Amino acid sequence: MKKSANGIAEKKLNDVLNFRSATELLQEWDNSVSDILLINNADTKGHLTITVAQMLSGQTNLCEGIQRLILDEMIGTAGARDKEQFIRMVQLMVTRLLDKVSSVTENMLPPQEQEVLTALTQMLLQTIYFTQEFFGTYFDNNGKIPAFLCSIYRKEIVKLGEKFSDAISQLQDVNPALIQLINEHFSDAVWTDRKHCSYKHFHYERELLQHLLKENKPTDISLRGLLYYFNFNCSSFVIYEFERLIELVTQLQTKSEKISALRTELKIINQLPARLNYSYDEDMPSLREQVSTWIEEEIRYCEAGHFIQVPANANGEIENKIHTTFSVAKLSLLIRLLVVDKIIINRTIAPMLKTVSKIFSTLQREEISFGSLETKYHAPDKATIALMKEMLQKWIVILGKL
Repeated sequence: MKKSANGIAEKKLNDVLNFRSATELLQEWDNSVSDILLINNADTKGHLTITVAQMLSGQTNLCEGIQRLILDEMIGTAGARDKEQFIRMVQLMVTRLLDKVSSVTENMLPPQEQEVLTALTQMLLQTIYFTQEFFGTYFDNNGKIPAFLCSIYRKEIVKLGEKFSDAISQLQDVNPALIQLINEHFSDAVWTDRKHCSYKHFHYERELLQHLLKENKPTDISLRGLLYYFNFNCSSFVIYEFERLIELVTQLQTKSEKISALRTELKIINQLPARLNYSYDEDMPSLREQVSTWIEEEIRYCEAGHFIQVPANANGEIENKIHTTFSVAKLSLLIRLLVVDKIIINRTIAPMLKTVSKIFSTLQREEISFGSLETKYHAPDKATIALMKEMLQKWIVILGKL
């Protein structure tokens, strides 16, 4: 192997078909790129461009050649597990190489250098598309999308989201709060904040948007039905459903009316069609399960005579209480955030929590148990922390619009 004055290995690769496997070729390229990036000086970009040009020089139909190597190895492999390991190894190596190259191409480069690196990037993208299309059974759809490919997907999602936003912005039969929720979910700011996105997550978002756009005359009921069909168990929509049901119940006067309305909603939700093994968030219960459980608990609560009602004083004014749609777990975690950030500066926690339990009401309880609030304050669960993170991201988007 010949070395230049700057110490960079200058080795012209043989024709792609001289390699025994795609992984061998990708490993060779990864080593070449890594050697350059380790130099870490002002000339790194130029050296990388030269190396990539040498990698691509003299190679005709390079993309087809790599695809042929993949096909040949898959045909020669008998075991399904071996095939899966091979495809996922190719996927991992291409992803790693794409991330390394794109970290350089994000910066401004001369047109000639940009063209060389773009050629390699496009070839690697075609390799991912090929393995995904022809070997989808073995492709790891839970795997991380390369940063460069994620930026392409993000633009597609945001464009579809804007198209849908324009289509429903003037509709009279859709709750404005539901329109705002969907628009914010598919906004550029929210999508950009997602540091890691899997192929499955992207395909879910794109397919959901495509079905939303197919609605000829969307109504509040039809859009909600579609979100249930896609098991859109995003915390923002779950909270929206809770708020909708609370508003429905509080408008009714008698216990029997409240129970009847809740049972009707439970029947409608349980009879809505839904896709199997399909969801927005696989780590959370399904949308139907979360809402149905809430309704069943509320029915039992009403039957016991403790149904939701707004108490009034002698003058007919609403009682001096702050009503929220939080759960006790979320409220306690929010209070703890305020304490940790020294926004709440009470010296002792217990008396402060007692005051909170008296002033606030939660989603399902008019009166909060001090013991329950204190327990969840000191030991927040992971699921609540995850939901609060998502809620705080939503607040960031709202702040940007104020």
